[in-house]
Amino acid sequence: MKLNFVCPELSGNGGTETVLVTVLNHLSKYHQVKLYLTSIPENRVWLGKMDSKIVIKEVNRNTKFDKLLFLLQTLSSIKNNECIVILGATIIKLASLVRKLFFKKWTIISWIHYSLINQDMFDPRNIKLADEHWAISTPIKHQLMDLGIPENKIRLLLNPVSKYDGPLNSPEYTSTLKLVYVGKVMLYGQKNLIELFNGIREYPEKIHVDLFGADTSDGEVSDYLTKLKITEKCMLHGWNKNPWEKIINEVHPNALVLTSKYEGLPMVMIEAMERGIPCLVADFSGYEDVLINGINGLTYKSGDISDFIDKMMLLKEKHFSPELVNKSTKKFEDSEYFKRLDRAVNMIGK
Repeated sequence: MKLNFVCPELSGNGGTETVLVTVLNHLSKYHQVKLYLTSIPENRVWLGKMDSKIVIKEVNRNTKFDKLLFLLQTLSSIKNNECIVILGATIIKLASLVRKLFFKKWTIISWIHYSLINQDMFDPRNIKLADEHWAISTPIKHQLMDLGIPENKIRLLLNPVSKYDGPLNSPEYTSTLKLVYVGKVMLYGQKNLIELFNGIREYPEKIHVDLFGADTSDGEVSDYLTKLKITEKCMLHGWNKNPWEKIINEVHPNALVLTSKYEGLPMVMIEAMERGIPCLVADFSGYEDVLINGINGLTYKSGDISDFIDKMMLLKEKHFSPELVNKSTKKFEDSEYFKRLDRAVNMIGK
């Protein structure tokens, strides 16, 4: 089968890129795979991890005109009876229009890596124009059904994580609550780190947070830490190629923290749990497939600083078993994921 993957904005540093490498490399063993990038990634390391059999094409410049032209050229190059897997709702709308105007016979599959609700990036109704849908989480499956999409057109895939065989986290349980954050460092928007910093300010005992990720705030985060007088409680490490090695060997955290307003399927949670690190997360749509309250982490009510602090206090006293936390991620391991993926591909058009 000929599979064409079309992606919107990708920085090169996120979990979606990690998933694409794993999924496309697997599919390239049995199918003809092409990857089309409608933007130029800042970080290109992940592209070097793609199998040489995969054809990669990308836009020349990051202008709106060039992106639109690239998309139209891409769609015109795809032959009838091929399959297009699209990661962006707006691109789905364009592909559906082109298919109708030029009497194409593609199968269009949506594969959205964000929650469809509580976001302002795209109109989720455009997703209905796809023929089939790959859902990366149970909440997204339900959101697709809420749009009126029949359940038999949705394949629940989750996301893959390579089996981790290294050492598990060994928290030191000192008088200081030690948290880690891995992801984009942004005060507002999706990651909502302002809630984390406000919680740190109000937390009545000793606390320290190590943050790993590119700071996209143009100094706004550093200024806010200074304003709250919590600079000494937060360490900004910047983007790190392998933050987990430092986290396991040097930080020894009590938990990973995630104050996001929305996620698709938060890969960083799975990666942390693979290493025996429990998670303290807001109750955003997207955590449900990963977190088992009291077993591999805790949730708090998003926007409720008091509840956030209460859960940090509980986290300080609770000793999670790194072994049980690690075992809780088995369903996400590559071998299990590939079974679901292969079934989904074999069901295309049926």
